[in-house]
Amino acid sequence: MDIYKNSLKYAKENGEIEQYRESMNLNEECGFFIRRSINENFRNNYLDVKKITAEVTEKYGFERAMLMLALRINSLEWDGRIDKANKEWASKFIADYPNAEAIRKVANSTLGAAHSVLLDSVAEEVRFTYHDRNKEKQQEVEGYRIIQTVKTPTAEFLLGQSKNMPSHYVTWYNSNHNGGLSPVWGHYFTTGDSNNNCFAAYHDLFSRALSNVNEHIRQEELTPKAGSIIRTVNGQEMQFELNEDERDSVWDMVEQMNVEGHFMEKLRAKGYNPTLSGMESIISEMAEKFRNDFGYGNDEEFEAYISEREGDIDKLTFCGMYGENNVDTANISDYTGRVMIIRPEYLVPDKRIPENQLFLAQLGTGCDPKKEGRQIIGVFLYDREEAAIHSNDFLGAMKEEHIPSWARDALNDILEEENEEEPEHD
Repeated sequence: MDIYKNSLKYAKENGEIEQYRESMNLNEECGFFIRRSINENFRNNYLDVKKITAEVTEKYGFERAMLMLALRINSLEWDGRIDKANKEWASKFIADYPNAEAIRKVANSTLGAAHSVLLDSVAEEVRFTYHDRNKEKQQEVEGYRIIQTVKTPTAEFLLGQSKNMPSHYVTWYNSNHNGGLSPVWGHYFTTGDSNNNCFAAYHDLFSRALSNVNEHIRQEELTPKAGSIIRTVNGQEMQFELNEDERDSVWDMVEQMNVEGHFMEKLRAKGYNPTLSGMESIISEMAEKFRNDFGYGNDEEFEAYISEREGDIDKLTFCGMYGENNVDTANISDYTGRVMIIRPEYLVPDKRIPENQLFLAQLGTGCDPKKEGRQIIGVFLYDREEAAIHSNDFLGAMKEEHIPSWARDALNDILEEENEEEPEHD
């Protein structure tokens, strides 16, 4: 089945709700399949990406597998362990899917437990495999046979040859980032000397690739000599010698910043927002304690310090969020039409506000409380965004008396719109 690209609202209005559900279910299955395959094929610090790629693409096809991987990687834009080329590919790939945000929630819930480094390796293998297979099928473009390609981390350049065209050689930038060939910005070589044209085209091909690489190379910063620092004075960089006390002070400051930076990385990996107000002091305190304890710097130590302060971190992170005390504990037989409370940890760090927790359940097998791990399809009350969310990601239905006035107004608006859309009966 092809991936359904329209919204839930469109599906309802056009009688395509079954296609919507079936496509969403396949997206969910595909995500879980990738996660299981990663777990099963990671042994002794080795991940068999070729086997994973073969399994998932045979069962769900390249497009669905790439979409789930691209959405999850795009959600990890902040994660430095994801290769930049994969991030750029993911951003461009999902742009072709109008309902990407609804599918993103499925990708995040099914692939959220997969380690980002392993996920990065799988995504790279899947897209390269797809790219290679399509290249085998598509070797001729606009009458030119592709005789050479040069790939950089962020782009690809093509060299075409044709004896039947006025320009026997041409170089292009390949604007297709999904594995196909879409040549643009052609440089054509038309002099009478065919041999010279050939060499000129090859020179242009590699020059274009090198220019692209140079655009992405960071310029090295000037490094101070031992026992000195560099400071800008009146617009000019100047080097100052330091005495022993000053060197120790600078070293302490740099070490503190490095340790704090690593704590921030670990917190991000655990789904926390280290830039949250009040988090800075906790990070500084953990860094100072780490240095005073003469920590060795391995990840287990950092995790231990974070675990010690997890209560304080959670208190800051989930401050003001709806919790168990807001959940209706009555024996509910059907969540349909109820306002549901999303678990705070399900939300990405920059979306963790109480308003984003409230979700109107409209349909889906997950509306049956007895069926765990199923999808509930509905709409966020705060921004009216439609989505399909696992029932496990909800705390439960909200007590009616705890529903805030703004949410009740939004709920009434949605119900009125649904009543207006229903056809009148004679």
